[in-house]
Amino acid sequence: MTKFTTMGNGRHFYLGERRGNDSEYVAISEAKIANGIRGKLLKERKGKDDHTKLPRYAGKSDLYFRKNKNGICQARLYIGRKQFLDFDWGHEHTNTKDSRKFPKGTVHVQLWTNDGHDNFTRDSANASYMNNTEMKKYGALIRAFCPNVKFR
Repeated sequence: MTKFTTMGNGRHFYLGERRGNDSEYVAISEAKIANGIRGKLLKERKGKDDHTKLPRYAGKSDLYFRKNKNGICQARLYIGRKQFLDFDWGHEHTNTKDSRKFPKGTVHVQLWTNDGHDNFTRDSANASYMNNTEMKKYGALIRAFCPNVKFR
């Protein structure tokens, strides 16, 4: 039976054995759970402690969060342990397709697509505000990590 490794870049995602702490990331918060969704704040294990990215694959959580110099600024949703949506609010964003603007502090959502061979692409040109379903399901957990975030 195939087991999954902990969060990371996918190099060791499918293995016949668990590699334990071979993750590129480390949790810097206890898990929080809201509406049955589990989340943690992460940082990269090595290199600069700049929190500039999140893993492509999840360990035990559904949402991972990262921070920048201003605080928690992004959450990534994982479906089937693979990255699926980014919820970003730590910067201003403008779509290149329709010039729609999203102010800093307000969540914009970006979809990750997978070509079937685990090559992921994020659609940053076509971000949107959180829809009602996303707010209902993930909003409480996002607010648990970042109480001042706006959804629209």
